[in-house]
Amino acid sequence: MSRRGENIYMRKDGRYEGRYVIGKTENGRTRFGYVYARQYQQVRYKLMQKKAEQMKLEGGKAQAQISLAKMMRFWLESELLGAVKVSTYNTYVRLIDRHVLPTLGSCALSQLTPSFVLSFVQKMEASGLSYATVKSVYRLLSCAMRFALEEGMIQKNPCKKIRIQSKEAPQQRVLSQAEQRRLCDAAQCRGDFSTLLSLYTGLRLGEICALKWADIDWDKHTLTVRRTVQRLENYGARPGGPKTALMIGAPKSACSHRVIPVPEFILAQLRSMWTKAGQTEFVFGASQRAADPRTIQRHFQRLANQLGIHGVHFHTLRHSFATRLLELGVDVKTVSALLGHGSVKVTLDFYAHSLFDQKQAAVERLSAY
Repeated sequence: MSRRGENIYMRKDGRYEGRYVIGKTENGRTRFGYVYARQYQQVRYKLMQKKAEQMKLEGGKAQAQISLAKMMRFWLESELLGAVKVSTYNTYVRLIDRHVLPTLGSCALSQLTPSFVLSFVQKMEASGLSYATVKSVYRLLSCAMRFALEEGMIQKNPCKKIRIQSKEAPQQRVLSQAEQRRLCDAAQCRGDFSTLLSLYTGLRLGEICALKWADIDWDKHTLTVRRTVQRLENYGARPGGPKTALMIGAPKSACSHRVIPVPEFILAQLRSMWTKAGQTEFVFGASQRAADPRTIQRHFQRLANQLGIHGVHFHTLRHSFATRLLELGVDVKTVSALLGHGSVKVTLDFYAHSLFDQKQAAVERLSAY
């Protein structure tokens, strides 16, 4: 069975056959070209090469006949697939499929004028999409159009000089101190150590799922973040294969590779788990497999609902960890390093409200001096 839109089939002799359109017959019927290979990925690559050749020919002959959807698929597969992290590629595909192609996919490249693109951006802004999403979608569209310009498909980039209206980011949900105490007590009673670990180290969900016993230094009371786990769309999988797959990869950024001190009571809980773990490699996985983020998220959500703590998700634990540190007067550079942010600016943008509260409290203490 072929994956939708790919036209790749398995033949009776066990080989894969890829089909692509090469034109029309005199009576108007579609003419196809074919490529063959023993491996699914090989025939997929051959198809991509054929489409690349067609795109370049069409760009030189008649740009009006090239649709934005066709160009963006070509750009994604020829320029980004294998050149960026799998998680990044999946994010790009998802943004394009959700926000660009439904509206602009059938448009010819020649139709995309600056005013046309500006209207598209304004409609996204009016629809209630976040500033970050609108900016990401626009940036992808602009990069794809720059690629089309370099390939001779268009004469000018219609995305140039268009500005996105900035919006104030919504304040992140943070556990109150009372909620945090209740959650901590319940997690200890039920042995929900993934919740405790995130609450007192600020680890991301994927980092917790990928944590191995070898990452813990029992003598120095630290753990090292070396990898992350994500469940991603399984693009490029053979027909009939799973739609998603767990992927273990490098942390989110170079700064996310970090060493974090672990509180003694958390270390004691981990040591107790370790003595019972046997030969398992991952702290929260089964046997030699990493934990599934969906499983840990479900366990946390169930616990929070039972405690009457609503409007939270697992990432709320990380936000609460950072907020508590800032409330205690820890400098923002240290908080940024513990969170694994790429720069202090990221931390400031996320936790500006906490820093303002801290400044206000400091001024009030000064006035009472």
